[in-house]
Amino acid sequence: NRMLVDAEIQKPDGYWEDITLWVDTGNPDFFISEKLAGELGISISDTSGKIVRGAMEVSLPVNVRIGGRLFDFKNAASKVIFEPKWLFSTMNIDANLPSTVLKDFQVVFDYPEGEMILGSPGSLKHEGSKSDAIIDTATGIVQLSADIYGDSLSFALDNGASYSFTSPKIVNQILDRQSCPQIKGAAGCANIWGWWPGESDWDIIRVPEIRWGSELFTDAGLVGLPEYFPLAEWYSQKTANPVDGIFGPNVFKSYRVEIDYRGRAVYFEKFNTRESYDLDIIGITLQPQSDGNYLIIGIVNKAGQPAIDNIYSGDMLIKIDDMPVKNKTMGTIIDALRGKPGDLHKLEIKSNDENIIIEARVKRLI
Repeated sequence: NRMLVDAEIQKPDGYWEDITLWVDTGNPDFFISEKLAGELGISISDTSGKIVRGAMEVSLPVNVRIGGRLFDFKNAASKVIFEPKWLFSTMNIDANLPSTVLKDFQVVFDYPEGEMILGSPGSLKHEGSKSDAIIDTATGIVQLSADIYGDSLSFALDNGASYSFTSPKIVNQILDRQSCPQIKGAAGCANIWGWWPGESDWDIIRVPEIRWGSELFTDAGLVGLPEYFPLAEWYSQKTANPVDGIFGPNVFKSYRVEIDYRGRAVYFEKFNTRESYDLDIIGITLQPQSDGNYLIIGIVNKAGQPAIDNIYSGDMLIKIDDMPVKNKTMGTIIDALRGKPGDLHKLEIKSNDENIIIEARVKRLI
């Protein structure tokens, strides 16, 4: 679900290196992979006492070009990320394009067209329905008021996330007011890296209607992260006002989304009216391994349906149909597991040191 863009970064010798960035409206910091850090001449051989929460802040005058235009990264703290390593390998990326850089522009994310448009403030014509937004002037993170069955909540707009997340408390509030399809276990794009504690037990609901700003969003998948990860408390350190969660691209992938940072507004224009069944998929939760393999850490099924025959937590996924999965990106693997409900995929599984072929059926999980 993440949006990736081609870019160039200038090395100490003046040479411009081709890189891939993931667009990240939900993070003010410039995240750099270990590989890119080495190419930029950043010493990572002695990191004793310098790594805090898996990251090491570095002083780095960064020149980045996107589409041939030079971008100013001076307001973004540069950090080399050591953990989780899968932040980069699951997408084959080098760094992110943070909110502190984006906030200097008028930005359009046109998901149906697969385009990002960056213009000087006031240079782009507004299109779609306007929603007043709260924008943190330091971080550039955008939040909008949400009405979910009578509850007034606030959600950040985070297209750097793969899915939409909140707390179990909010999920339970929604379920108290409205019956929603529900599953347990991360599947599809809700399966982030497989290394967050408890991904195989996450509760996911599909909310029939959410009014976010002025726009009515339908059938949005929403994950209730466990209480041991206080998402709202952590995320609210980056926003102007406290938030109750984040809405990711699974909510607005049918939209042209414009952020007018100077005008403190977001414009939504929907182009694809077809319902998005993003969880029509074989329900397994995966965890990428350091050797490029994928471990199955959970089986996800719609309530009342039987488990997938002969697939168990702890098995290794070897192939999907004719595609070996080793060293493939997480997105490639997830997409290969998709289909229409009832479709069959042949999965090669390594279980107890024995390779077996299993026919698994695509289900509409929610």
